[in-house]
Amino acid sequence: MLDEKDRLTDTLITQKYIATGYNTAALESANNQIMDAFSGILRDEQQIQHEIFTEMNSRGWYQPKAANPNDITQNINKWNQELQRIQHTAAIRPGAMPQQGYQAGMTQYGFQTGVSMPQMGGEAQQQTMYRPPQNPMI
Repeated sequence: MLDEKDRLTDTLITQKYIATGYNTAALESANNQIMDAFSGILRDEQQIQHEIFTEMNSRGWYQPKAANPNDITQNINKWNQELQRIQHTAAIRPGAMPQQGYQAGMTQYGFQTGVSMPQMGGEAQQQTMYRPPQNPMI
């Protein structure tokens, strides 16, 4: 017989698996309406997952290790270097006609610490990516 901790652990693992499936479905959707539907379901599943995590955390059953600020900085630097390497490789690939390292008219993605949205051609554009769940359980 499973105790409450084991049931919540199993439920949390299941929610993570379900969210992964809906994330893949949203990313591979054939049109915007289907993508929006899967994205809405994904947000709801993430909310459920967060509520389970919060309950387990409050009971001391799921205590994530705090991130070391030095590790965070090292990872940011590592991925910035990787991004620069990829951008450089894309700019010099054979047959490409780069304009300042990129093809003209293509969306330019960049990374800035603390900014989660892609930057478009040097101009920061504010876009809302998060939509709260339609029927919050709070």
